Amino acid sequence: MSNKYKTVADDYRVQLTIKNCKFIASAANIQSVEEAEKFIDRISEEFADATHNVYAFKVGLGDSAVKRTNDDGEPAGSSGPPVLQAIEGEDVTNTVIVVTRYFGGIKHGIGGLIRAYGKCAREAIKVAGIIEKERYLNIGISVSYDSMGKVINDLEGHQGEVNSTKYTNEGVEIIASMKLSYIPAFKARIKELTRGEACFREIGEEFR
Repeated sequence: MSNKYKTVADDYRVQLTIKNCKFIASAANIQSVEEAEKFIDRISEEFADATHNVYAFKVGLGDSAVKRTNDDGEPAGSSGPPVLQAIEGEDVTNTVIVVTRYFGGIKHGIGGLIRAYGKCAREAIKVAGIIEKERYLNIGISVSYDSMGKVINDLEGHQGEVNSTKYTNEGVEIIASMKLSYIPAFKARIKELTRGEACFREIGEEFR
């Protein structure tokens, strides 16, 4: 299981003219198949008068990633797959791209369409920018009042983030976030700092 992935930094749109045809590539950062589908529907509705609204998206990591393409009436394999190839070629995921085409009177041929759609998708990714997101774990750390300061100081000194604190009769639970890769060393340090009194519970994960 990977703790990192790359995706487009911002939602972005670029426009290119290739052989008199206007191409508009709209790219977005998404977190689910449902988000991708909503984006595709929105762009297709916005450009309902276009000749084609081709799309591709990839969501998730590794073998469990979901990938889909649609040629929207273009010759099979000439448009959706090249857009997906651009996404995978830039090694990004959680990304959807819709390439809108307005026919300008000159036929491209299948080879020309493959090049044009792939170019538009790559350009959209380029201008949107690429960022890396890393998996964070949200955890609860239960300690005595006396140990609270030690735990918070350690968190702040190792790129952890204190989200909240819950006071109980026995002590305090610190709700914090930290990169997943940092957790084993963090737990070992806190166990030592608190002489084994600290208890941990995992609340959930998220990518940032």
